[in-house]
Amino acid sequence: MRVSIVSVFKSVCVLVALAGLAVGGYLLHSYLPKMLEEATSGRKIAPVPAGEEVIVSVPKGASLSQVAALLHEKGIISNRLVFKIVALIRGEQGKIKAGDYALKTGSDAGEVLDLLISGKTLMFSITVPEGYNIYQIADLFDKRGIMERQRFLDMARNPALLKELGVEGSSLEGYLFPDTYLFRPSEKQSGEKIVQAMVKRFWKVYDRDVRPTADRYGWTPFQVVTLASLIEKEARMAEHGLVSAVFHNRLKKNMRLQSDPTVIYGIKAMGSRITRADLNRDHPYNTYVHAGLPPGPIANPGKASLVAAVEPEDKPYLYFVARNDGTHYFSTTLREHNNAVNMYQRNHTDLSRNRENGNDKGTSSSN
Repeated sequence: MRVSIVSVFKSVCVLVALAGLAVGGYLLHSYLPKMLEEATSGRKIAPVPAGEEVIVSVPKGASLSQVAALLHEKGIISNRLVFKIVALIRGEQGKIKAGDYALKTGSDAGEVLDLLISGKTLMFSITVPEGYNIYQIADLFDKRGIMERQRFLDMARNPALLKELGVEGSSLEGYLFPDTYLFRPSEKQSGEKIVQAMVKRFWKVYDRDVRPTADRYGWTPFQVVTLASLIEKEARMAEHGLVSAVFHNRLKKNMRLQSDPTVIYGIKAMGSRITRADLNRDHPYNTYVHAGLPPGPIANPGKASLVAAVEPEDKPYLYFVARNDGTHYFSTTLREHNNAVNMYQRNHTDLSRNRENGNDKGTSSSN
């Protein structure tokens, strides 16, 4: 008995149609009662003018019903049932991605579904420059509307948060890794979440690029971060290893570090002019007055400074002075350093930073 191709094709079509009906019947049996109940119950949503942009945050793990209810409540769709039927017919009920979306009220259900499964969510970015201290980051967060300045500073000193994030010291200073971060708009007011991301980024960089060397020499993360913060504030361009060498050499010789940025930390804005009174002020961070490392970081260092803190260049330098071209002149002897100061800084008005026997201009004159 010969079977024609046409007969086979017809039989296949019938089977496909029956399968489609079976699937459709199953979906209707499973979802229709609940969808009808949802469509006819619940509070009425007041009409919303069409075309208005609304930011909708779809939670992670939200069900189709929850998403439909959210869209309906925001006025994005006019009918939850229609939205759900469209998703079911297209087989995309499980493809909706969490995130923040910019949607317009009175939109077509299919177009809304297209966007929700595309994952084209809204994001906002914030860039924390290398060398910013907690006061500067507080100002940045305040300006960007993320968190009020004082609230940020209070949080950065919260002992419970410090313990949770594995941070030694009295604040998050030094552990807020400078970088560009992306967050959802709905997370913008969650300053703590942003801070946690910054500290986690720090530990990722530290564990990968710094810890092996630091552990070999017995240096704690707190010591490394403190020294790295000084390097960050002093180094220019590719000088991190050289600046680190100066500080390491001074520490070995029990010489005061005499780093200018430590003089005004927590007292004046970074970049402020340093006066003789500043140099002589007796406060814990002033490395012109106190020997050794300051009691904690003075800024948040980037990767280059963190690595340089544990991998200084093998140089005998003890001094450096700004050459006013974005680089420094490094010296081994005090006489050479004083000559460099006279050469590069003779036109500056703050040449009176004499230390050590009334002659040393400090580690980083006129930075």
